[in-house]
Amino acid sequence: MVDIIYLRKDLVAAHRSAVEAVAAERIYLGLVTLPPFDPKHAFPLRLIENDWPMYAAMDGNDLVGWADITPVGVPESVHRGVLGMGILAGHRGAGTGRRLLDACLDHAPRSGIAKVELTVFTSNTAAIALYRRAGFTDIGVSRDYRRLDGVTYDALMMEKFLD
Repeated sequence: MVDIIYLRKDLVAAHRSAVEAVAAERIYLGLVTLPPFDPKHAFPLRLIENDWPMYAAMDGNDLVGWADITPVGVPESVHRGVLGMGILAGHRGAGTGRRLLDACLDHAPRSGIAKVELTVFTSNTAAIALYRRAGFTDIGVSRDYRRLDGVTYDALMMEKFLD
């Protein structure tokens, strides 16, 4: 059974390993290589310290997925948050992504987030279907969003209003 928990500080390194694993697949995340890991200044710590949505999927002691919503850094736009998420390959298709997404969306209003935005490669049809089932609507497509390994990726921008 996979449990969904708020990410703890002791899981920051495990979170980093999961992000690296999904990034290494080169088809889901915008980054394929990550900057050097600094456990004292790791990205999740900022979310945890501010009680922003940051959830982990745990299969026993193994972190197998994550989802987070980070408020936009412009004062006039902090009501907007940007969703990031990923699931390790062996755990996809089992409902874990929906459970992580729901946990973040439930948490977001407590953080002052009224609108959640995301960008997903148009080739990631499973994720797009998940987001649409969760109530996200299409904003538009950015053509030629990324070029990697001789492949051009388009990206779909989506949004969901929470209030």
